[in-house]
Amino acid sequence: MSAYLSSTQTSVAGSDARTNVIYALGRLKEKFPDRISWNELVEYVLPQYRRTEEQIMYFRTFLSKNPKADYDTETDTYRYRPEHNIASGDDLLKYLQGQESAMGINVRELKDTWPDVESAINKLEAQHKLLVVRNRKDNHPRTVWADDPTLHVPLDQEFKDIWSQIALPSEEDTIRELRRMNHKSTGEPARTDVVAKPKTKKKATRRGQKVTNTHMQGLFRDYSDKRPQGR
Repeated sequence: MSAYLSSTQTSVAGSDARTNVIYALGRLKEKFPDRISWNELVEYVLPQYRRTEEQIMYFRTFLSKNPKADYDTETDTYRYRPEHNIASGDDLLKYLQGQESAMGINVRELKDTWPDVESAINKLEAQHKLLVVRNRKDNHPRTVWADDPTLHVPLDQEFKDIWSQIALPSEEDTIRELRRMNHKSTGEPARTDVVAKPKTKKKATRRGQKVTNTHMQGLFRDYSDKRPQGR
């Protein structure tokens, strides 16, 4: 069998065993999240009139080694194994709410087994259950995060009108006020009239006199004035 796994032998049905696995994975993806029995997969991929026991054995060997095929030994069934086990809006919300770092999820990773994921995202976004970042070109959702609908508070139109009627100061008035408070506005060039502080001149060290044991200075007291006279 090891020789077969490293070769490109074809089945009796005339197709490569690896190609049969691709057909099987396509079928599993169509039925996801449901499981498919082994016998049903064999019937779907290998026609009975062109099927042999050897071909079935090789087909099962390749299928079991594929990381996209999830096999249940108790029920002898297979199921497609996507990158994320998400196939509905409830699954998506549960996954996002369980994240510890709130990283969100790329929508492209969900389309593997959820073709109509965008319509579900649009619905959840309208319900304030998802935060969505969209592409600029086509407005398709790109990344989603969990949202909390209880934080969405509708505002009365009267309040919106009052808010929109509040006049903002002009750019000139803003710059003038910042200068009055001795603040520099963003983008304003640096002032050139600032007087530079004079540099303090370091005291030059005396040369010509060798100083030894400088690390011992200050540790001893000078008793030369107490020396006995005549010595």
